[in-house]
Amino acid sequence: MVPYLTSRRLLAGGRSLPLTAHVRTGPPGHGELRIRAAYSLVSPGTELHYLDRLTDADDRFPLGYCSSGVVDAVGPDARGFAVGDRVTAMGWAEAVHGDVITVPYRLCRLVPDSMDLADAVVANLAATAVHAVDRAGLCPDDEAAVVGAGIVGLLVGQIVAARGNRVTVLEQRTERAGCAAGLGLRALTDPASLFRCEPSAPPRGGRCVFLCVTGEASDTVADAAQWACRAPGRPRLVAVGRFTARVDFSVELGNLDIRYAARCGAGYRDPSYARGLTDVTAPDGEGTVTQNLQRALDLIAAGAIRPDRMGLRRLPLDRAAEAYAELRERPAHPAVIFEYPLREVSRR
Repeated sequence: MVPYLTSRRLLAGGRSLPLTAHVRTGPPGHGELRIRAAYSLVSPGTELHYLDRLTDADDRFPLGYCSSGVVDAVGPDARGFAVGDRVTAMGWAEAVHGDVITVPYRLCRLVPDSMDLADAVVANLAATAVHAVDRAGLCPDDEAAVVGAGIVGLLVGQIVAARGNRVTVLEQRTERAGCAAGLGLRALTDPASLFRCEPSAPPRGGRCVFLCVTGEASDTVADAAQWACRAPGRPRLVAVGRFTARVDFSVELGNLDIRYAARCGAGYRDPSYARGLTDVTAPDGEGTVTQNLQRALDLIAAGAIRPDRMGLRRLPLDRAAEAYAELRERPAHPAVIFEYPLREVSRR
């Protein structure tokens, strides 16, 4: 008999900072894993958006969708997992900020014993970045620019670089640009130095701009579109962040492709797929959420993504209010990892 466990949860609703609640978590259902968390990762753009949206609401909504830890119980037909396995897990309203979580098994991947679970938790947001790079359809000679050195922008930059494409990260904040440079990425603090100045050597391929930004971005989008269109190949804009912008369509844009990379692959937010009840087929050149999560883990294992160099602050869950208050001020660190006192779970 699998016992119920009491766990903390971070909730949005009724105030600008999260509330902490205690909930009971029962046995996992069909196709689910119950996991004792070691770490969870804040996705600043998404989570601050929901805190703002629900500030004056009576509703309460659990925050977080990136966690890592150890499997505590395995539900029926959760194939490929056993009690005691080290895993990373994702899922909106599932892999939440909490000591104990229940997550569909197709949104979980096994973590190698050689990998720190604090590094593995970054794979969940990295799956979003993998999906964004897939959506771009980069060719070998293409050049890319990443606008914004938040956590998603840093992940996109590392993934593009791992493919062998030339990439420049544009970030006006010196500290965050320095973080990008510390990852081996070319970083500029003045977007105009890239977007409005032609290089001495013309590009051989097309240009793609990844927009990893928040807020109002009309001028940024206009400059990025013009830069992308001044190359012989196919110009593309891939929007990854949550922002607003006005686009004036005209013949001067050329055959510009504008794509939005939401979520992290086919099957995400599909409860039936996530629990193994149905299958999905990803579009050509893209992957399912399960495949993208595995690819992200593989990139971390290979050293192509370096969470340890991304300046991610670690705090206990008890200091969550402090963490979100800091993130509202756009500090030097791009995100926060919450730490949990993980009790040992023996393998059966």
